[in-house]
Amino acid sequence: MVELLQLKYFCDAAETENFSQTAKKYNVPVSNISQTIQRLEKELGTELFYHMSNRITLNEKGHIFYNCAKKALTSIEDGRRMLSDFEDKIAGEIKVLVLTNRRVVTKAIENFKREYPEVSFVIKHNTGENDDFDLIIADEYFPDKSFEMSVLLGEKILLAVQKGSLLSQKERINIEELKKERFITMPEGSSMYTITNRLCSGFIPNIAIQSDDPYYIRKYVSMGLGIAFVPSMSWRGQFSENVVLKDVGNIMRNTVIARKKGKYLSKQTAIFIEMLKKAADKSKYNDLG
Repeated sequence: MVELLQLKYFCDAAETENFSQTAKKYNVPVSNISQTIQRLEKELGTELFYHMSNRITLNEKGHIFYNCAKKALTSIEDGRRMLSDFEDKIAGEIKVLVLTNRRVVTKAIENFKREYPEVSFVIKHNTGENDDFDLIIADEYFPDKSFEMSVLLGEKILLAVQKGSLLSQKERINIEELKKERFITMPEGSSMYTITNRLCSGFIPNIAIQSDDPYYIRKYVSMGLGIAFVPSMSWRGQFSENVVLKDVGNIMRNTVIARKKGKYLSKQTAIFIEMLKKAADKSKYNDLG
């Protein structure tokens, strides 16, 4: 009989393609993972992975079983949450992947924890993670069509330049004027990287610096190392006096709340969504502080 732990180990190994990473996640020896997978394959009567020198990958049958196993684990987790929702108290866990607007999310968590201290959060910022998130905070170009999305916040995109530079003295800037400029942005796959390349559709932007820390993006602009397209509200009040924000037209970025279609919405997650919306509304008028 296939066991629940076997399915968890198998699905994680299928996603990481690395037994060592799965073993680290579950805090067990690598041998536990490989032996569990071997028992699973024996019970199913078929191999599920191709084994290479330093990695594993699902074979055709492995892909078929993975899709079924993942649905089964999701259904079991949904069932657990449904049972938990019968309790009067608000408790449990909320898993959130935050790709944009970290300040809005942080403020919402602060407010939520004051009222519901028994709810725990798992917050990640890496799109490479394979967790089954309850919510993903991303921009409107989030690619996964298995998610349903609702707009959390719309904000204008501005151009951050060093004070005293030629660009800082212009009243309005045409993007075509930026062909010879050096750009600073977040890494490939991020909202700001996508926006930078989309806005510079007439040319390939010269990206001089990529950083996954917004603080250093702002710092590098203030040092005159390049320019950056930035969100007007979620980064408001975070720039030094040595940075000027310039209008580049009516260019907007929508931040969305993405939820897996068909995934059970727990009480605590539904309440948190409402707090996210309140924090986003507040950010339109002040600095969240």
